[in-house]
Amino acid sequence: MGLALREVDLQRFDRALTTILSPLAHERCDDWRVAVESSLAQLLDGDHVVFGLPRAGVPMHVHSMNVSAQPQLAIQTLFGRLPDLPTDPWLLEAEHERLRSSAEVWSRLRAFWRAAAGQPSALRRSAFVGEVLTPGRMHDSENIDWSVAGGHVALCISYSNTQTSVRSRRSSPRTAAAAVLKLLLPALKVGVTMRLAHEREVEADLSLARLGLTRREAQIARLLARRASNREIAEQLDVSPHTVRHHVENIFAKLGVHSRRSIVAQFE
Repeated sequence: MGLALREVDLQRFDRALTTILSPLAHERCDDWRVAVESSLAQLLDGDHVVFGLPRAGVPMHVHSMNVSAQPQLAIQTLFGRLPDLPTDPWLLEAEHERLRSSAEVWSRLRAFWRAAAGQPSALRRSAFVGEVLTPGRMHDSENIDWSVAGGHVALCISYSNTQTSVRSRRSSPRTAAAAVLKLLLPALKVGVTMRLAHEREVEADLSLARLGLTRREAQIARLLARRASNREIAEQLDVSPHTVRHHVENIFAKLGVHSRRSIVAQFE
């Protein structure tokens, strides 16, 4: 892409890439999100970063850095159900523009202002302006958006005023922020996939624990759900097949099932 990055920018890019690809280095998902937000804010000189991920029962849960309580709540309300947005015709048009172009790296703010061009009522009637942009002091942005099974992933880096935006565009990778985010997008998809899979396993373990399974039994139950044989489980966990068989018998008894097929069905 012909990006002209300084040595310090390359170091920041490398740190951001390493952070994005290390989602399991943090016990809590939100700790990983903070690390990603911080690394991207430093890389792109962003004033605010919002990172949304699906969570159990919520298509997108918002986490943010340097966003005050009121706009953060508004962002969660407006975007927590993506792609089903509350009525805001200009915001909806911006989202439709993204969908029509199949864009995953774009600027929601610029698309919004294009939709609102020549319509002064947008300044008075848009929830996006009144509840997010104005109180959040957001004047420019770059965004990543894509849908995942049962939810949506969103990442927004924004700037608090036109002066910082212009300065950043001249002195950092902000001049090529979209190109930088496109380079990071494949890694972010890998990191999000890993973290969401881990969160599903944690939730499954909690559900199994409520049914009386020990941590080891829950671990074996998940492997049974993947149709692993006793020998395969034994090799993976470095235990004897006899130990695995004993655990499987306990799992069947606690779950009240009589076959591996029933275990598979519980995880589907």
